[in-house]
Amino acid sequence: MKRPPHTVQRMALGALKYRALAPAERILRIGNISLLPHQIAAVDWMRPRLVRYGGALLADPPGLGKTYVALALAAEWQPTALVIAPAALRQRWHRAAEETSVPIVFVSTERLSAPSDPLIAPHPFVIVDEAHHLRTRSTRRYHRTTAICAGATVLLLSATPIQNTVHDLAHISHLFHLPPTRQSIAHVRRRLTLRRSLSQLLAIDRDALARYAMPVVRSIPTPRLPIPHTALPARLSSLPRVRTDSREAHALLQLGLLHALRSSDAAARVRIHRRIAATIAIEAAADAGIEPTRSVRRAFLSDFDTVQLAFPQLLAPSTGIRDPAEAASAREQRRALQELLPFLTGTGDVERGDVLRRLARRCTHPVVAFTQFGATATAFFHLLHRETGIALLTGSGARIASGAISRAEVLARCLSPQYHQHHHAVRLLLTTDVLSEGLSLAGVATVVHLDLPWTAARLDQRLGRAARIGAPVDTVRVMQLPAPLPPAAEQALHDLLTEKRRRMRQVSRDDDALLCSTLARLCTRPLSVRDDQRWLTMRSAFVRRPMTMAIVHVRHERLLVVLDGAALRAPAAADWEALAHGDVTTSQPGGIAALRRALAAWRLDRDMSAMVNRPSDHRLRSRQEADEALLYGTRVERVTRAGAVTRYRRTAISGSRDGATRRTGTFGDTGLCDADQRRRRFEAPARDDAPVGSPRAVRIVCGVVLIPSASVGPAASAPSVPVD
Repeated sequence: MKRPPHTVQRMALGALKYRALAPAERILRIGNISLLPHQIAAVDWMRPRLVRYGGALLADPPGLGKTYVALALAAEWQPTALVIAPAALRQRWHRAAEETSVPIVFVSTERLSAPSDPLIAPHPFVIVDEAHHLRTRSTRRYHRTTAICAGATVLLLSATPIQNTVHDLAHISHLFHLPPTRQSIAHVRRRLTLRRSLSQLLAIDRDALARYAMPVVRSIPTPRLPIPHTALPARLSSLPRVRTDSREAHALLQLGLLHALRSSDAAARVRIHRRIAATIAIEAAADAGIEPTRSVRRAFLSDFDTVQLAFPQLLAPSTGIRDPAEAASAREQRRALQELLPFLTGTGDVERGDVLRRLARRCTHPVVAFTQFGATATAFFHLLHRETGIALLTGSGARIASGAISRAEVLARCLSPQYHQHHHAVRLLLTTDVLSEGLSLAGVATVVHLDLPWTAARLDQRLGRAARIGAPVDTVRVMQLPAPLPPAAEQALHDLLTEKRRRMRQVSRDDDALLCSTLARLCTRPLSVRDDQRWLTMRSAFVRRPMTMAIVHVRHERLLVVLDGAALRAPAAADWEALAHGDVTTSQPGGIAALRRALAAWRLDRDMSAMVNRPSDHRLRSRQEADEALLYGTRVERVTRAGAVTRYRRTAISGSRDGATRRTGTFGDTGLCDADQRRRRFEAPARDDAPVGSPRAVRIVCGVVLIPSASVGPAASAPSVPVD
């Protein structure tokens, strides 16, 4: 059995997170909006961290109301707060500010990317919505946002702060004055990031099921369609490389073409035409002795399928050295690209468009189809625009069959109940990822992925537009249209998304919150003989046989163990899931004595192994013991110094004579000890002089007994557990 890493630290973090999960008892009203209990808990959790550290990150999933939490915090900072968010969220922020009567100044992230400096005045409180747009440090918007946030209190909002790697979290945390180091990443992830899921909120407060009415998400089986492109992936892999391009740039070009081909033939044609224009620019620049910079390449592209002839001599100074080899490689790549165009007949787009047509006809609620390419949305709109109720919405504007309309009108026809039975209602909305962030599409019952984006976070953002609290639908169905490529080429992108989703989970651990809720139940139960003897019995449909989970004290170690049958092991994620979905019962089954015997046997085996592995030479053994004692003394000295520095800082900050007031963490009506008492309880060495194999050598602090819900009836009460 392996010891769970950092068990004590995880329990302490879980205790902090419980404060943001427990329902608030007070009522908070801002303007015309009354915050929900989980929003009030988030306000109480974020406020001290904003004051002490100057920033925090709210990473709740879409649909839990992060906007109103941010405005409630902004109301406490005067004067006007500054909001930095994508331009598509401007109206939503202004409408929320009017509802809450909180004045704000809105600046779009696109404005911060413009060549001219917007000259934003300093503000004491800055809200950065969709903060993952600022994860790249080399961009103009990142440096300007960093300058704006200097000296201000910064609140970051993002449901998906990690898009590709954990370095994304480090870069956005630098906005509130933390250097992007490994220590700062751990600090932000553990102490300054609040992320809660709906399942965690319901696990703590099950009576709030009606309050958090959210649609159930179900997947629609992917339809089987013929694969029109079987040879194109091999042709793309053998595409000749321009001599001046590096291997990484050429691989990125091939990956981009394959990604566009996964979306539609129209998107692939647009991407190929753009690359053909770039090869013409490279060839002309090589013949004229000019370096093919980005401005030179852009000058040759007029439209997605139109190439204009430019004069390279007017765009950049000539070096006077022509490069025939580079011009020849550009011509070779252009010919290979032109040979790919006859294969893009659009047959796969027509078949996938038929699937969308059937969905629009049969679904009683609106359908939204997301894509990453504007060419894909436009192509499907041209295929389906003769049907009634089809609309297109991209970054260029909105269109229906009769012509262009405003964006607000399209959303009203799609979501407003007054249009549901009207002939002007929008039944199918084809859109790009311009609608995948920040907006509410409550009322949409079907979400279709026309293609898969580069990150798994984008999939969650798309789904979060419809699956929101208070949505007027009971179920949100999700369907992914198959790509017109062989399964092997499609599986590569699925593997990439799976790996990125694994990295996204590094923001917070769900089992910490489940552990925290279990501790809350343990501490709110009536105590029996002593404070250290706390037991809870639960029935759960997630277990097949009785199982005991307990916090035990063996010699100088605190362990979190599970007795599953006769096997002693460390807890797994499935155990926390069973605890989260269990019901508390009044009976206590036996099995605690079996846990003590198993722990005593494990301790005996471990001590015997240590005796076998112990060196026989007494001089070597004494030297090792001296080294261990020295290391232990150094560790104690460092902890003592750190505690002294922390007390001095708290005293200086608070200004009080006897130091800062200790913060206490409570669970329900019975209080857990404060931070120092918790540290002493979990870190103080135990005085255990019992024999090696004796069950009394094991101290059981508290535990949970899980029994199956259906197969096991009420059991006899458990024997009392002797406590050292």
